[in-house]
Amino acid sequence: MLRFQAEFVSGQIQEASGKPAAAYDSYQKAREALETLRSSLHGEELKISFVKDRFEVYERLVDICMKDAARTAEESFGYMEMAKSRSMAELLVHGNRSFADPGGGQSDLVRRIREMREELNWYYRRLEIEELKADDRSPERIQKLRDKALTQENELLRALRETPASQSIDSDPAFASLGTVRGALPAGSTLVEFFSAKGQFLAAVLNQDSLEIVSLTPVSRVVNLLRMFDFQIGKFRLGQSYVREFEKPMLDAALSHLQDLYGELIGPIRSRLDGGHLVIVPHGVLHYLPFHALFDGERYLIDSFTVSYAPSAAIFSLCQQRKTAVVEPSLVMGVPDARAPEILDEVQAVAKTLPDAQMFVGPKATVGTLRERGARSRVIHIATHATFRHDNPMFSGIRLGDAFLSLYDMYQLKLESELLTLSGCATGLNVVGAGDEVLGLVRGLLYGGARSLLLALWNVHDRSTAEFMTEFYRRWQGGTSKLQAMQGAMFEVRERYPHPYYWAPFTLTGYISTA
Repeated sequence: MLRFQAEFVSGQIQEASGKPAAAYDSYQKAREALETLRSSLHGEELKISFVKDRFEVYERLVDICMKDAARTAEESFGYMEMAKSRSMAELLVHGNRSFADPGGGQSDLVRRIREMREELNWYYRRLEIEELKADDRSPERIQKLRDKALTQENELLRALRETPASQSIDSDPAFASLGTVRGALPAGSTLVEFFSAKGQFLAAVLNQDSLEIVSLTPVSRVVNLLRMFDFQIGKFRLGQSYVREFEKPMLDAALSHLQDLYGELIGPIRSRLDGGHLVIVPHGVLHYLPFHALFDGERYLIDSFTVSYAPSAAIFSLCQQRKTAVVEPSLVMGVPDARAPEILDEVQAVAKTLPDAQMFVGPKATVGTLRERGARSRVIHIATHATFRHDNPMFSGIRLGDAFLSLYDMYQLKLESELLTLSGCATGLNVVGAGDEVLGLVRGLLYGGARSLLLALWNVHDRSTAEFMTEFYRRWQGGTSKLQAMQGAMFEVRERYPHPYYWAPFTLTGYISTA
């Protein structure tokens, strides 16, 4: 640790003194020390927290490489990948299901964890009942239940940390190499990986023939524009009467912000985007941006390209390598309630579209059903409420018929599905932690074995979501690729609901096929 700190400070001094070559050498030594320290750590939470405030060494190396004509774009790309979602990539490669099944000396611990999960689910159910009460709703009871649930969550976290650690990683994963990423990229596709260094966004544009890194715009500029776009999306919470009255100015304002974002992030690299498909690898705040809805003044990006997403280029290539051998009927699950009665119509329509679908609704849509039947289903569609926990993203999850399925529970799933869809509110939201680690349902479901995910970036509109999902599956089952089905479904819904709020929250992450 002292060697890392000394070399990093030395690099800063050399850089400030106008000696970039010497600064590069010091930063490189600091990086090597950091990698050595990181490889000795056990547990993903520890690894994520460890790189906090130490991430800057990668930024400095990228910045120096960008300014030095003698250094290659491939080297810069390598440092970008070292700084992005490393713990998640290692989790997907090496895994750690140590507490999934009881066995040997850990069986008592496993039973303890399961008992704590059952107690926690009891608190979640009680909270939901209290919060939905029309009469006799007690803020005091609700707060008391929240406090007890939080105490139980902390106890569960402590128990999970006692489980045996996964193996350490002794070197940079080979799957993150440029050759491996390029080999995973389908023909006619371009991967665009964003990265921020010294307050500036960069874009690495990679296809089968070239790699180019382009300097874009200040991060602060994008943050402000994204905040204004989010404000427009948030207006839909004001109710239908407000939306009907201000429909046109709300659309105009959203398009204005999306056009500004297009100009900052896509305009400078538009001429470099080849083929018909884009793989977007966001960074920082860009994880919350629907790139496919960026607007050039005449057309949305989705009008020119099919678009998919990945937390990092390494994770994209890992998803491309995954195979699925399951061919059993599709699994369709829905948990409708008074807040979202349209869920029942959605799952019925989806079940009719998918071949030989098995449908489970309400109390029958259980965690056990997902674990048992999901392991054998090529397609899984779940329509329910999702909860995103900004305070503790590891307890984000979805509501099933008998329990709340958290991120930790998703780690225990053993899926091989071609596609897993979560149709609900903000199922695709994540907290972006240190090292650009994506902490949310994406992490849990990819680790659980899903090959690709269809999720939503914000709280969706029930009716337009049901129409989107039905159209998506109809097109996909009709023989088009998932990418083309996504694009076509967005076009169809956009005809009836022009505002991006209705048609643009949906993202496809993971495995893609342009065929």
